[in-house]
Amino acid sequence: MAPIKLTGLRPQVYEHPSDAAALNALTNTGGFDKFISKLNGWGIERYLRVQLTGSYLRVSPDSFPDLYQLVADVRERLDVPVDIDLYIASGGEVNAFTVGVERPLIVLTTAAVQLLSQEELAYVIAHEIGHIKSSHVLYYQIAEFLPVIAAFIGSITLGVGDLLGAGIRGALLYWQRMSEFTADRAGLLGCQDAEVAWRTLTKLAGLPPKYFASLNTEDFLRQARDFQAMDADSLSRIAKWISSVGQTHPWTVVRAQQLLLWIDSGAYEETLKYPQRVPYHLPAGVKSYCPKCGYALRGPEIFCPGCGSARNPVSTAASPATS
Repeated sequence: MAPIKLTGLRPQVYEHPSDAAALNALTNTGGFDKFISKLNGWGIERYLRVQLTGSYLRVSPDSFPDLYQLVADVRERLDVPVDIDLYIASGGEVNAFTVGVERPLIVLTTAAVQLLSQEELAYVIAHEIGHIKSSHVLYYQIAEFLPVIAAFIGSITLGVGDLLGAGIRGALLYWQRMSEFTADRAGLLGCQDAEVAWRTLTKLAGLPPKYFASLNTEDFLRQARDFQAMDADSLSRIAKWISSVGQTHPWTVVRAQQLLLWIDSGAYEETLKYPQRVPYHLPAGVKSYCPKCGYALRGPEIFCPGCGSARNPVSTAASPATS
């Protein structure tokens, strides 16, 4: 069956609860507002965009028509109206990432383009578009490029101060790991084929290309379920936590496990049927919405956590709830 357009899809429908909780903790970390305001003042996003676009190949209708159309198709399925640039970067690992709040830019590695099918690429692209749709990109690009940003901050502040403190770094990396669970759900909504999702995650986990033809996703899913069962052992839970601290992404098997739980719960099928079925009103603690990206503001923010724009909120009244 051909993928359907999820008209009116709201990111709250597929948001992973750990993503929401981690983001709340991050925005309440001491000094974070100041850090974000400084980055915006220094133009860090422009700096990153110049670094990336100066090195990578831009996808166009003439040079890479199939990839260009694929991005357009996935954008339509996820009901994302903003233009999104796609670039190809030299790289031997299957990977992708996103930068740019006002002008989003997705980068695919050469290995991803070579080793993934069109359906698998749709999953990867939808995963990245999920970050865009959920307003992850501002924080995501900071977490993804922490070493570059730290060097940039040092060069323009002459090493004065430590805006990127350990508390902020830890909260930022933890949120980034949790945000991947939300983006994986968007990836599945973009390709609309669970088997494609499992194949893609298996390849991301490091499956050698010579075994692609004999890939058995059932073994991968069994491994994901076995990994979940390890939580019954308290020492294993502690070992999992210690092993993941400092990483930018959760283990791929954990990502598969979390996606599997979402499917097993029936929430994935419900989202396909009712992509708008989320009450759209002011939740507890939300004072207003950002007029540029719609991010829920709690009141004290200097800059919008969703898009980085100076806070000038509008619409403090709730919109009617829909079902």
